This record gives sequence, C-alpha cells and structure tokens, in this order.
Amino acid sequence: MNIREAKEEIIRTVRAYTAKDDRGCGRIPSVRQRPVLLIGPPGIGKTAIMEQAAEECGVGLLAYTITHHTRQSAVGLPQLVTRTFGDREYTMTEYTMSEIVGSVYEYQERTGYREGILFIDEINCVSETLAPTMLQFLQYKTFGNHRVPEGWVIVAAGNPQEYNRSVRELDMAALDRVRLLNVEADASVWQDYAQRQGVHPVILSYLKLHPEHFYQVTLTRERQEFVTARGWEDLSVLLSEYERQGLSVDRSFMEEFLRVPKIASDFASYYQLCHTYAGMYRIRELLEDRLTEEEKKTLQTQLGEASGEVRCIFVRHLLSAVSEQMTDYGRRCRHDKREKEVLAQFASYIRTEGREHPEGFFERRSHALQVRRENDLLKPWEEQMEQEVDERLKLLIFGSRRQEFLKELAACRKADEESLPSAGLGKEREHLEAQKANLTGLLHRMTDFIAGAFGEDLELSDWMHGIQNHGDCKLTDFRRPEMEAFLAQTNQEARLRKKVEEMEVLYETADRK
Repeated sequence: MNIREAKEEIIRTVRAYTAKDDRGCGRIPSVRQRPVLLIGPPGIGKTAIMEQAAEECGVGLLAYTITHHTRQSAVGLPQLVTRTFGDREYTMTEYTMSEIVGSVYEYQERTGYREGILFIDEINCVSETLAPTMLQFLQYKTFGNHRVPEGWVIVAAGNPQEYNRSVRELDMAALDRVRLLNVEADASVWQDYAQRQGVHPVILSYLKLHPEHFYQVTLTRERQEFVTARGWEDLSVLLSEYERQGLSVDRSFMEEFLRVPKIASDFASYYQLCHTYAGMYRIRELLEDRLTEEEKKTLQTQLGEASGEVRCIFVRHLLSAVSEQMTDYGRRCRHDKREKEVLAQFASYIRTEGREHPEGFFERRSHALQVRRENDLLKPWEEQMEQEVDERLKLLIFGSRRQEFLKELAACRKADEESLPSAGLGKEREHLEAQKANLTGLLHRMTDFIAGAFGEDLELSDWMHGIQNHGDCKLTDFRRPEMEAFLAQTNQEARLRKKVEEMEVLYETADRK
C-alpha cells in the first residue's frame, strides 16, 4: 500500500480501538488490540502521517526512536524493596517505571489527552538485549512491569533489510502479534501532498515527467546512492529561499539532497530549462491578467504546439501560483474564524471576571499556548495566528475606543459584524469576500485558458486535479460541473492503469518463482 492508504488505515484503527460502548468501556479489549507495524523504506513520511492521523482523530501523539534507548531506559532500573509474606520479611528486586511508559503518563498530565498514539520508530533495529523486551511490548503493551495506559494505540515502524544493515528480521512470534502494513513509495500520492505543502513547482513538474526518479536507493559495500521523498522536500525549502535571495545553484547543490549523481545532474539541467520557459511563456503576466486577448490566443497556440515537457512545466507553474493564493485565502479565513472565537471567549471572561483586569485573559492564553508548545501540539502557523489574534485584540482593548468596545462585547452573545461594529469585523469580511471573488475569477480564467490551449487532454486533467485536491479550494466558489464527466473518465483510466501495473508485477513475481 502507499503512505496515504497507510494513514487511512491507522485512522480507522485508532477510531476502532478507542470506541466505547454505552457504559464507557472499550468495545475491543486491550488484549485484542494488535499494534500496527509499518514496514517501508526510509524518508517516505511514516512519521509525518502519525501527526496527521493523531490530528484527524483528535488524540495525543508521543513518538520515540527505540534505537536511542538502552534496556535500562526502556524497561526501568532495578531497585530493592521490602515485602512481607506471612510472618517473614523479604528483600526483593523491582523495576522502576520505564522511561517510555512514564512519559505517556506525564504527557497525559500536561496535555489532558487520555487517548493517543504511542509511535515507536526503528523497532526492528533494536539491540539483541532489547529484542525480548520488544516482543513483550508488542504482545502485552508493557515495558518491564509497567503497562501503557488504556486508550493508547501502539504503532511501530521499521525499514526493510535492504535499506538498513542494522535491521533484525522479526520472527513468527513477533509477526503473529502485530498488524503488518507494507508501505511503498508512491510518486503520485506524494505529488498531491507536495502541492498542498507548496513544494517547488520545478520539482513537481520534474517528478511528473520522471516518477521513476522520485525514490531510488542503492546500498552496497561499493556505493551508497539514494533519493528519497525527504530529500526532495528539503531541497524545495532551501531552493525557494535561495531564489528569494537571488543566489545561484548548480549540480553540486542538488547533489547535497539528491544522492544519485545522475538524477542530481538531470534535475539541475531541468531546473535551468524551467527558468527559461517561465519567462518565455509569460506566466506572471498571464496570472495578473496583463495580456491582451490577441496575446493570449498567440500563447495558447504556442503551448498547443509545444512538447509534453513544456506543457507540464507550464501547468505546474500555474498550479503553484494559484495554490499559493488559495493557501493565503484559507489562512485569512481561518484567522477570521479564530479571531471571532477568541473574541467570544474574551466576552465570556469579562462577564464573569469583570472589565477591570483583561490582562488575566491573556495570561491564561499564554500559559495554554506554552503547554501546547512544550508538547509539540502547536504548529508554527497556529502559533503565528494566535499571536496575531492577541495583538489585534490588545489593540481593541487598550486602544482609544476601549470603553465602547468593552461595552459592546459585554452585551453581545455572538462575536460578529452586527454585535461588534467598533471592532471593524465588517471591513475584514468585505476584504475576505473581495479576495474570494478575485481568486474564484482567477481559477476560472486559468481553467478556460488551459482548456483553450490543450483541450480535454492530460494537462487539463492535471490542472483540475491539482485545484480540487487543494484543501482550501472548497472555500471558494470555483465549480466546473461541465468537466465532471471528463474528470471521472480520466480518473477511471488512471485507476485501470494502476491495476494493470499491479497485475503485471504479480505475474512477473509468479514467473520468477
């Protein structure tokens, strides 16, 4: 399965294992909750999907790389205790609480999460002394004498032997106690994720043309060559910053991330080519609607006669640009929603605590954010949004119209434009509506342009899939119902091609046997 399918299976597992009956008891007893074991090559996003799954399920997440632990930290340290049996007193050995189990309890206390995912990475690379402990952990959810708390789902991960010389093959006893998910690198699935994350358009177009270069690993005594999803994403981040600062890049720069020389060299040449095409086909002018109708028709003709490589580069650059604008609009919508939520919370605070000491509200928020930050529950964009909301609210509270604003807030039951005219929420809503109209118009214009240049071909399908797959597209008014039949057909053809490829692999495997 691919990494997206693995994430969905983990989400289903968490929801099944944490389901409760009418009495509040777990529907599946702990002894029947087999840990999930992901086996797949390094750098494909196994750790990333844990964060996504925990967020979607609304549970906590605690992650450990087991190879960083000794037997003592995993199991606990021995200590002498006194016990009385009958009339005699005995000295016995007990173990202190495992560091890992203890961390789960501490996490519960700090965050309030009573359910979560305990993620153990590199589980098949443990030392010989820890191997029996891992078997006990997989079977009984215990480290030493201490159990993982109820409500916590165990997910473990490891690499196949061909990718890591330290791997210890799991025996039947261990495999019979887990749900094994074999995960493979899938370029098309990563493309969807990468576009949402704003990965550089040149990388996206290159991998669209050369999906075989997405993931390659050769580990032998003679050479270690590899290209991974992690490498492409890290390259994207630094490449974008180099461009912003006007710094040049060459093949050696690419080789720092793409450790297969042939791929690094090929991508470096492709990168330079893309810069030439981006200017030649006037992408920025097209997006800003600065071309005349005649110029647009000329450009459509040129693109229609261009090679598949040029078409792909053009569409990916357009997708990258509109994706950035959709992300910005989505961010502003979330900011607007969050601002109203905090305003409502502050209104409740002053009704109960009084208007004299609003500082107490911000102290509480600061403490809550600090707890989330310390437990890795606060994403950078969330922290920035919370800080911006606080700054905006402080301007209202401590500004020249303070008394008017506090009076309105104390009287309102809902933080909206009508209840809080002094807060300027009406103008913010007008700006959002204007941005939405402009963005929706841009999406329609670019869709019409691509359809006029390429017709109902692969480029139009790629464009529509990219737009609809963006999480913030649903916030706009962009709809093209006349294209639904075309998209359904292309999606079905893609599924059939994938099925044929899977069957061909099965037949090849059977022939080798």
